[in-house]
Amino acid sequence: MTDKTVLQIEVERFIFEEAALIDQGRWQAWLEMYAEDMVYWAPSWVNEQEMTTDPEGEVSIIYMNSRKELEHRIWRFTSGESPASYPLPRTNHIISNVRILENRKDRIVAASNWLTQCYRNKEQFLYGGNYEHTLIRGDAGFKISKKKVVLLNDVVLGYVDVYHL
Repeated sequence: MTDKTVLQIEVERFIFEEAALIDQGRWQAWLEMYAEDMVYWAPSWVNEQEMTTDPEGEVSIIYMNSRKELEHRIWRFTSGESPASYPLPRTNHIISNVRILENRKDRIVAASNWLTQCYRNKEQFLYGGNYEHTLIRGDAGFKISKKKVVLLNDVVLGYVDVYHL
């Protein structure tokens, strides 16, 4: 196998594992996939074709700029402090079309498509969109330094949280 093929497989496995950890509710293991100074951003739509571009100055669906914020979010929905998240939905994340957009010595940018099936309280919801993962290489493998989540749904009933995306 070529180096390019090996890298493609490694990146795919990493992104697939991230989705599996969410579906299994293994929140601590999922959190450990993120760098301390990570950014998790789901921009909102300005109109049918244009998304927000400034998470600090415009409305976002979700924006967290440190692992501490993500850790706090996980605590809220696993501790019962977030009534809207109880009970947590059962989810099934389907990832496809993983592409490496950039391969530098210190980081990799990968894009993919996703679909999440959510089941809770006798209801079913589908969410879909695109991911852009920025991965940094470390001694123990990849860490996520930035995850941009584009939600393509026109209508979302209720709320959206990290486990939906």
